[in-house]
Amino acid sequence: MESNAGTINHSGGAPDDRRLPVERRARPTPVVSRYWLRGRRLGGRRTGERREIYVDRYRVTEWVLVLSILALSALDYVLTLIHLEAGGREVNPLMVYLVESGGLVFGVVKLGMTVVGLLVLLIHVRFRWARFFLSLALGVYMLLLIYHLYLRFVA
Repeated sequence: MESNAGTINHSGGAPDDRRLPVERRARPTPVVSRYWLRGRRLGGRRTGERREIYVDRYRVTEWVLVLSILALSALDYVLTLIHLEAGGREVNPLMVYLVESGGLVFGVVKLGMTVVGLLVLLIHVRFRWARFFLSLALGVYMLLLIYHLYLRFVA
């Protein structure tokens, strides 16, 4: 018995295709695929697909933004501990509870929340709302750094 799969239909039509009827492109691209961080999706595949898409690999500028926010968050943690040791107080009610639980608990939860939030934003970095919140987070942490410097050297 011979298979006609993939042979040309000589009546001028498309090849005789007897593959599975499931079209892999019928489903939208998953948020996180098994190729995340090592796949080939750097951008959209079709003309005009530049926004509101998921990718597997990120631009250098996207990594710099995310890692800058993470570094500023770690710096905020260290400067907060220095401020508390100098007799200052924490004004964020959630962080007050965590500081009272211990410096390590405070650090793990603070940096852990930052990492989880940054991962969500990194996955969605090609969406307008995610870029907005990444920029907002960077601005807020920069202002926090200025505030810490003010408390340390002026107040």
